Amino acid sequence: MKEKLFFFSIKHPLSLILLLAIIVKILAVIFTDGWYTYIDFNYYHIPSSWMANPWIVYISRLLLGAFSLLIITIAYRITKIIADKTTALEIATFGALLWGVPFVTVHPFAGVVSLPFILYGTLLIIKQHNLLDNNEIEKFHRTSFIIAGFCLGLGFAVYYHSLIYYIGILLTLFILKNWKGALMTLIGYVVAVGITQTVVDLIIYHRPFVALTRFLSEFGNSCIFVFGLEFNIKIVGLFLLLILVPPMSVMLIFGFFRVFRKYILLVLPTLITLVYSIFILDDIEILLLTVPTYVIAGYVGWKEFHKNSAFWTKNKWLLLTCYGIFAVLDIAMMMFTFFA
Repeated sequence: MKEKLFFFSIKHPLSLILLLAIIVKILAVIFTDGWYTYIDFNYYHIPSSWMANPWIVYISRLLLGAFSLLIITIAYRITKIIADKTTALEIATFGALLWGVPFVTVHPFAGVVSLPFILYGTLLIIKQHNLLDNNEIEKFHRTSFIIAGFCLGLGFAVYYHSLIYYIGILLTLFILKNWKGALMTLIGYVVAVGITQTVVDLIIYHRPFVALTRFLSEFGNSCIFVFGLEFNIKIVGLFLLLILVPPMSVMLIFGFFRVFRKYILLVLPTLITLVYSIFILDDIEILLLTVPTYVIAGYVGWKEFHKNSAFWTKNKWLLLTCYGIFAVLDIAMMMFTFFA
C-alpha cells in the first residue's frame, strides 16, 4: 500500500495534492460553523430557511468545496507558465493546505466563489501574452481574449467588487500596448455582464440589473472610512503579514514587489485590488480575492531570488527552518479553525 501511494505521488503529484485538499475540505465541512454570518451573497439575499436546513448547509458546503478545487488547478497552470512544474506543485500545495483555505472555500464567500472564473480569465491572458513574447504567433488566438473577458465578467457577476481586478487587467494590457487584446477582453466582459445581470435578475426580481443597480448606488457609501485611512492600511498590512503566516508572509511580500515588471500581468491587477481594499474594508472578501495571484507572484519572485542568492545558498538550513516554522504554524492554525 505504501509503495503504491509512493509511486502514485511520483506519477500524479497534482492528483495527490487535490486529494489532500479534498480531505481538509471535508473536515471543514464537518467541523466548521454553518453559513458563518452571511445572509447576502453579492447583493442577493440567502433565504433564512436555507440556513436553518442542515442538509442544504452540508450540501452547499460540499459543492462550494468541490468548485474551489478549480482554484488550485488553475493556480498550478498559471505558475507552470511563468515558472516550472516544481514551483507550480508547491503553489498547488500552498493553495490546498494554507490554514484558512478549507474554511473560506466551504462557506458562501462571494469573493472566493468568483476566483475560478477570475483566475481562468487571467490564465488565458497570461498564456496568450506569453506566446506573443516568445514569437509563437501561430499559436496565438485573439478569441482567447474574448473568452478571458467573458470569464472575468462571470467573476464580476459572482462578486461585483472584482471589477477593480478587471480594471487592473485592462490597464496592464494598455501598458503592454496590447490594444487589441484589451478590446477583445472588454467585449467578452461586457457580454458576460449583460447576460448574467439580465437573466439572473429576471428570474429573481422579474426585471434586469436590480442587484447591480443596488451595488452602484451603495458604492459611494462603501468607501467611507469608519476607522480612518491609517487603520485600514494597518489591517491590510496585518492581513499580508499574519494571515499568510510568517515567515513565509515576509518572503511573499519581498518576492511580490521584486517581480513587479517581470510578471506585471499578475502583480499590477493584484496590487491595484489591494490598494482598493483599503477603501472598502467593510467587505473583507476583497482581500481574499487577491490571495492566489499575490501568492503566485510572491512565491515565484522569492524563489527566483533565493536560488540566485549566495547567502541563502550557503545557509540552506536557515531556509528550511523558516519553511518548517511556517508549516508548524499553518497546521496549528488550521486545527484551530476546525476544533476551536
